[in-house]
Formats: sequence, structure tokens, C-alpha cells
Amino acid sequence: MWPFRRKESNPETLPVDGPWSFSAGKRADHVLLLRLNRGYQRFGKVVEYTHQIGIATPLLSPQPNGLPGSEENIVLGEEENVIRQALEAEAESLFIAVITTKGMREFVFYTRASESAAARFSDLQSRVPSHELQLMIQPDENWDLYAALSVGKF
Repeated sequence: MWPFRRKESNPETLPVDGPWSFSAGKRADHVLLLRLNRGYQRFGKVVEYTHQIGIATPLLSPQPNGLPGSEENIVLGEEENVIRQALEAEAESLFIAVITTKGMREFVFYTRASESAAARFSDLQSRVPSHELQLMIQPDENWDLYAALSVGKF
């Protein structure tokens, strides 16, 4: 069930870059950091974007709490920009969240073109040489993950 009233669904305004929120919590006794693009709350869901994409990368040198150190965090930020530019091209995908926990970072998107996103991912692997990238694409036409993250359900 979607916790926010749908106010608009104009794909011409996409992608939306924020505002972004930051929260910390725990999941199974592990620290979890969430950066969420709250700009999509005004949409409720974006009808054409029916598949969720997760691009996860294991951290190279996680700290004892499972989070990246400052140097690795800088590299991950640069990689995030490369991933984002590739997937948001032509508004094919929408960047909604970054989740960091247990020695992993995951970049979360919704897409209207899952096959094209998979092809773009293949190209990304060569453009992000310092970290292994793992891809997951699954249906989520109701934006259930985004709704859960928006209300703090990690």
C-alpha cells in the first residue's frame, strides 16, 4: 500500500534530483545507511517505471561496522556518478536510493526499459574497474520498495 497521495505523474519532468534525505538504522544487528531521493514522493509511483534495478558492489575494505572508509567512499561516489549517468540517460531509469550495509553498497533505480538497462549495465562493468558490480532487476510496478524505504522499513 502506497503511503503517499499521488499528485503528479508527468514523465517530462523526469528524472528528479531530490531533495535527498539521509537516515541510519540497523538491519539484523548491522548498521544500515540510506540515502533516499524524496523527490519521487510527489508521484506516488511513476506508472511507466515498473521494474526495480539494484546494482550492488561489495566494498573492497569495509570498516569493522561494515561501512566504507573515507577513501573508498570517494571512489564509490565517483562510480555512483558513472552509474547514474548511464542509467538515467534518456530518462530510461530513475535513481531513487543508495543503501550501504554489511560490506556492500547498492544503487537502486526504477526503469521503464529493463532490457536496455541490462545492456547499459554490461557497459558499466568496464567503466567501473575498481569494484565488482552485481545486477538485479525485478518487477515492482507499485514501487513497494520505495514506499517501504520512505517510511523507514529497511
